[in-house]
Amino acid sequence: MRKIGMKQLLGFAFVLFLLEVLILFFIPNKYVSILALLVLNLFLINRIIYLIRKIEISNAEKIRAASRIAEKSLDYAFNEVSVGIINYDPDTKEAKWLNPFAEDIFKKDGQSLISPELIQNYLSLYEKDKDIFKVGEHVYRFNIDTSQNTITFEDITKESNLYQEKLGMQTAIGIVSVDNYDDITDNLDDKEISYLNSFITTMISDWMDQYQVFYKRLNAERYFFIAQLEDVKKMMDGKFQILDKIRKESSTREIAVTLSMGISYGGETLNQTGNTAQTNLDTALVRGGDQVVVKEAKDDAKPVFYGGRTASVAKRTRVRSRAMSTAIQGILSESSDVYIMGHKYPDMDAIGSAFGMARLAKFHERHAWIVLDKNESIPDVERVMSKLQEHPDLAEQIITPKEAMKKKTDSSLLIMVDYHKPSLSISQELYEQFEKVVIIDHHRRGDEFPVKPLLSYIESSASSASELVTELIEYQSNSNRRLDKFEATLLLAGIVVDTKSFSVRTTSRTFDVASYLRACGADSSLVQYLLSSDLTSYLEMNSLIAQSEYVTPDTVIVTGSEEKEYDSVTAAKTADTLLSMVGINAAFVITKRTDKQIGISARSNGSINVQLIMENLGGGGHFTNAAVQLSNVTVSEVKEQLLRVIHQNIEIMYDSAP
Repeated sequence: MRKIGMKQLLGFAFVLFLLEVLILFFIPNKYVSILALLVLNLFLINRIIYLIRKIEISNAEKIRAASRIAEKSLDYAFNEVSVGIINYDPDTKEAKWLNPFAEDIFKKDGQSLISPELIQNYLSLYEKDKDIFKVGEHVYRFNIDTSQNTITFEDITKESNLYQEKLGMQTAIGIVSVDNYDDITDNLDDKEISYLNSFITTMISDWMDQYQVFYKRLNAERYFFIAQLEDVKKMMDGKFQILDKIRKESSTREIAVTLSMGISYGGETLNQTGNTAQTNLDTALVRGGDQVVVKEAKDDAKPVFYGGRTASVAKRTRVRSRAMSTAIQGILSESSDVYIMGHKYPDMDAIGSAFGMARLAKFHERHAWIVLDKNESIPDVERVMSKLQEHPDLAEQIITPKEAMKKKTDSSLLIMVDYHKPSLSISQELYEQFEKVVIIDHHRRGDEFPVKPLLSYIESSASSASELVTELIEYQSNSNRRLDKFEATLLLAGIVVDTKSFSVRTTSRTFDVASYLRACGADSSLVQYLLSSDLTSYLEMNSLIAQSEYVTPDTVIVTGSEEKEYDSVTAAKTADTLLSMVGINAAFVITKRTDKQIGISARSNGSINVQLIMENLGGGGHFTNAAVQLSNVTVSEVKEQLLRVIHQNIEIMYDSAP
């Protein structure tokens, strides 16, 4: 209407202007002209005033109409749109105002749940970049405007459900392997092998059919399946009961059949997913078999372990050991010098295997250095260091991490002995300097592992790293290449420590290796001296044993003082001593270590799987011998965590006896 008024005004003004010009030219009477001009101008003023009033009225109506629309829109936004709004006081965190949708979200049994604590909780979550929460069946995303002191909530249930559905439809690839198939069938005739194959195929196919996945038998001991992630999650919820079922069914047939699986999902390509599944299967086999490893096909993803309830079955053969020896020989020949490092606070197994690998490097005329931190030692190692003064040629091999970093070159080789987790290195900084890494370990492989080691020789069925190293030496020794007597003694001491004087985790291979070391001049009396306890340590062990308490009728926990520090050997020997007592099948010793961490030494006589318990706390080890170290916690807090894990896994602990 404003545009129309202006046009009229201009039109009137133009017409009047023409009339005034005509009056001036055609009316000679001055007074009549003035009067006519006056009348015309008054008429123009009147029209202008009229149009101005008309425009003002029109604008006022527009403003009122806009206000009505705005009020209606705001009312709809606040009360009808599914977005919750809370305005809060920045000081007290009290809710000053909230819309009906927010009231509905935070209402239970007719009572509002809005409180300063709730608002503060959302403020804290938002600072941590967490903006999703769930109430009942609904999922919400919230946003906070701190300048306006306002929290908004959006219902994203549909989007969340679609996302979860999409995730569930991801392709998963699984590989199933029959453990020790060749060993089982060695002494069977064709008819028995046929029955065995039929039994295994029936068990696996029945299990696969439950989840309606596509599977194929690749050969007598390998199966392959493709599934959706939601199917794999159902398997995970069922704890892969096929492992227990086939183990129990096979035991009634007097055969020892177990399965291992590697499952992966979420790869950018099927090739990536398949390769990760194969890696997961390799991890399951290295950890001793009879278990499942599930891991997303991403570098930073954490694997999830199922099973592993039986002690590791010996899978290594002399052929494999000889092949490893040959492979290491080739790696040594391509390296300028060799650096050997064990885990933090190395025990006799780490020390013995380190000196053994140093001797192996000398066989190939390579300089070998053993990395030790003098500030991280235990009584056993201190006695070794004292005895080394009698062997200067061996003592000069020991260097500190700082010296190693100065000496190493780009072609230097790092050999990790008795461990495979980089974070457990005597010096992780030194570890990170090496591109060429070899691993020799007997612990079950965990999720933390070097990215691309040149060679990984992990045999969880071996008694110790010293046993593995001795076998490698045995294949490369001759009349001119022999172990020094003291080196043989250290290797034997490493085996004695990890087998508790040949009472646990021993096989015929263990005794063969021990026999070879004795033939090389290993001194058993010196072994006894190196592993002996002094009076102070003995009294500390007795003090710890006095603090023991039963968790179950055959499981005890020992808790050390919050102030007193203990070395790892004292804690381990305390657990071993408790295990030697009648009626105790498992012992857990919790102490504050000399490195300020809280450690747990777990021991079992084989009827309880302590490895599963330690893995739940972030550690690992063997079926009967495991440990964990925790930071930024107290002894009492670790005890509470341990008790919680034991009670959560009580059935698995007792159902996992070999």
